[in-house]
Amino acid sequence: MKKLDAIMELLTDEINGFQNSIKKLEGLSKGLNEVKVDTSKLEYHLKEHLRHQERIQSNNNRTFNDINKKLKRAKLIPKWLLVLFLSLLIILNMVMGYLSFQVVQLNKKEKAIAIKEKMGPQNQQ
Repeated sequence: MKKLDAIMELLTDEINGFQNSIKKLEGLSKGLNEVKVDTSKLEYHLKEHLRHQERIQSNNNRTFNDINKKLKRAKLIPKWLLVLFLSLLIILNMVMGYLSFQVVQLNKKEKAIAIKEKMGPQNQQ
């Protein structure tokens, strides 16, 4: 019986120790439940950051669209330079045509003069 009493006493001590541990855990649990974390400031800063990122993204999209439009309108050769070049080509062709015509007319006059000179001495004799 002494052994049984010793075991019972030991069990009683263990149960008391277990109950004390449970009370401590309950006290800690109540303390943890009472702690409340205020995340409103964190949420506010997060929302503000997201708004800021959206503004940046919007500005980037606007800039990208502007650049895209400018690239579509951009030409390798400006229109005024093309008009100038074509005008010069037309004027050059007209001058070349006029000079060719003058050379042909000059050749005809020289042939006519040469023929008159050949005929002239024969008519004079």
